[in-house]
This record gives sequence, structure tokens and C-alpha cells, in this order.
Amino acid sequence: MLDQAVTRVTDLTRICAAAHRTTPCHPFIKLKRTKYWLQSSPASASRRKGHFYRLQGRQHTNRITTALWSSSSGSNGSGAAQSVQVTVERSARNSRRLYAAVQIAAPVEVVWGALTDYQGLGNFIPGLTENRCLSKKPTGATLLQVGEQDVAFGAKFRARVVLNIEEHSEGTPQRLCRNDTGSSSTSADERLFPMPRSPPCDGPCRDVCFSLVEGDFQAFQGIWRMQQGQQGMDSCRLSYALFVRPQVWLPIRLIQNRVENEIKNNLAAVRRHSEALHGRQGSRQGAREL
Repeated sequence: MLDQAVTRVTDLTRICAAAHRTTPCHPFIKLKRTKYWLQSSPASASRRKGHFYRLQGRQHTNRITTALWSSSSGSNGSGAAQSVQVTVERSARNSRRLYAAVQIAAPVEVVWGALTDYQGLGNFIPGLTENRCLSKKPTGATLLQVGEQDVAFGAKFRARVVLNIEEHSEGTPQRLCRNDTGSSSTSADERLFPMPRSPPCDGPCRDVCFSLVEGDFQAFQGIWRMQQGQQGMDSCRLSYALFVRPQVWLPIRLIQNRVENEIKNNLAAVRRHSEALHGRQGSRQGAREL
């Protein structure tokens, strides 16, 4: 097992060393040489010494990306995150549409308040190393967000986006949404928002739409949808839909699992944060009544 691990790291070292000499800048990845030690077991005194490369920002080859992504199946996250189911649909031209939903034991108003607290998103959304509200408007905002994930061998995957946010308190107008059926799409379709997989409800739904202004993707747009949940007024169903296309040099299959895990973690985080907010509001209300 130790020999296999050493061979794996050694192979990656050779690939990274070659890339460091020959490849142009890459918007996500930078190679940085660092020391590592491998030890087989406490009972064994044998150690092997070598080097590997940690990725932090800018160099890239397809071989490196493949080696790193295939060496790690992605973070499994918490049990709460794993309870979130994500549906993935293939789309044209190196892209995917992803759908997910969770039930939250908090009213729609509480979840809406959490997701529209743009300055505070970085306090509870995992993976956000930077979250800045560049501008605020009556029904939305412009956000700068930088996400980072561990990949393998100490590697970091980093992506930066500037997003335009639009709030629709009575649901997104149908003319702005694509009715996602099948895998075919046109350029005009891809400028529309993917429609969340939410069931019909008696009252209006509330949507927070986001679309890419600039960043490390060709396309990144979707909808957070809130509607009354199965348990009545004190519950919310939060649905999510995303259309994503990476840059042309990065095959979508290499990041699909990462995007899925990020969606699971984010929905679980919104649920946890909203339920905590609702619990604190209930405690304060009870204290006032006493």
C-alpha cells in the first residue's frame, strides 16, 4: 500500500514538474512545491521522503487536472449534506443542468431573509473564502464570490465569479425561464434560467435568481426557489436549479462531482442556518411573552 502511494505521488510529481516548465497560465491553478513525508505504520520505522505539488492558483495541463480529480472522489461532507439529492442532466456543449431541493423547518420569510442577507452569506455558506456585496439595489445585488475546495494531495480548487442577483417575491417571470426538458438547447435557451423542480403550491413562490457577470466559467446561472413546505406555515421547501459551463479547456466531467457536492453542502448549510435563525426568533418571542 505504501509503495502504491509513493508511486502515485511520484507520478504526479513528474507530471507537475513538466507542466511547470511548459504550460501557460491557467485561471484556477498555481503549482507550489512542498515537502511531504509518508510513514507506513507506527510499528514500522521506515520513512520515505519526496516532494509533491500543491495547487493554489495558475498552472495547468489536462493531465494534471485528470490526475488530481481522478485521485479524489470529492468531499463526502456531513450526513446532513448527503441527505440532499441532486439530479444532473446533460446539456449541449460541455455543460450540465443540476437540480436539488430540501425541506426546512422554518418559514419561507426566514429562509428568504437568510438568502438575501448578501453581506452575511459567507458566514454560513461553506467553501466561500470571499463574499463581497459590490452593489445593492431594491430587488437584488451584485456579488463577488470566491470558492475554494480541497482536491487531493493538499491541492486547492479555486473559482471566482461576479454574480448579478435578482429577487422575485412572486416568482420568476415565465419569459425568463427555460422549461428544461431533454438535453438539447440553443444559445437563446442557455441565456434563460433553468426552472427549479418544485411542486405546485397554493401560494406564490419566492425566487432569488443569479447570473454570471464575469468569472472563471462560461456560464453559471440559476434560481433559489422558496415555497411553503409540507408542514405548513412553519416550513419551507427550498428548490435549486443551476446551469453551468466551465471554460473550454476544462471538461465538465472533471468538475461535475465537485459541483454536486457543493450544491449538497450549500443547501444543507442554508437549512441549518435558517432553522437556527427560526429557533432563536422563537426563543426571543417566548422570552418577551414571559
